[in-house]
Amino acid sequence: MIGVASPLFCSTPFPRMAEAIAEHFELWEVLSEGQHRLELIRDDIQTARDSLGLRFQVHAPMSDVNIGSVYEPMRLAAVEEIKRAIMSCQALDITVLTVHPGFVNGIAFLDRSRPLEMTRRSILELAPYAEEHGVTMAVENLPANINATCTKAHELAAVLEGTSAWMCFDLGHANTAGEIDNMLEHVSRFRNVHLHNNEGQWDQHNVIDDGTADLVRVISALKPAYGGNFIIESADLEQGARSKAILEKLLHDGPAP
Repeated sequence: MIGVASPLFCSTPFPRMAEAIAEHFELWEVLSEGQHRLELIRDDIQTARDSLGLRFQVHAPMSDVNIGSVYEPMRLAAVEEIKRAIMSCQALDITVLTVHPGFVNGIAFLDRSRPLEMTRRSILELAPYAEEHGVTMAVENLPANINATCTKAHELAAVLEGTSAWMCFDLGHANTAGEIDNMLEHVSRFRNVHLHNNEGQWDQHNVIDDGTADLVRVISALKPAYGGNFIIESADLEQGARSKAILEKLLHDGPAP
């Protein structure tokens, strides 16, 4: 199934946003932030299911939530925030939760291996918690950025190794890091896919065929090996709808001869 997501949506009241999305999509990956924090919209989600036929996934909160923090009180606070998101997903019968790995801040720049170690520690705690609550937790590769961890496929694989956590493959992020091919080597661990494009320099969130990432090749690689949902991460709903039409053609018809 093809869904949509955008941080921009969080600034619109949930019922109004749900109605707009339902005109184009059957699936919405809700970012649990702003007006759309899960604890604020539980009744609205059920109403949207019943009245609009929408289905839902969740992206855990990102703002100030750093599961790779080298300051232990903040790392523990981030873990607790993700646990609350997991519990909310269970209560709402939502089975897929996307989570960001850690970020590099403050003295962590003195030893960039430490945020990865802390991310690993957090995943070791969160993965069994998600499994116990019937939630598939997919950890996302991040874009090339001075503050990011897990921009490389081998880093993400290492923090997940031996756990029940899965991967969320983000095409646009991988393109900024030159990691598309390396990420696709781990397709058997994908449980979510984010699609958007860029020029390879920064995380632009363009329409899916507008950029240097080879969308046709990526979809050709995913079609026989990946059975989950495709989430279009768009700048706005109009661009999301344009991307959906492009993706539907690739999934159903394949590339033009």
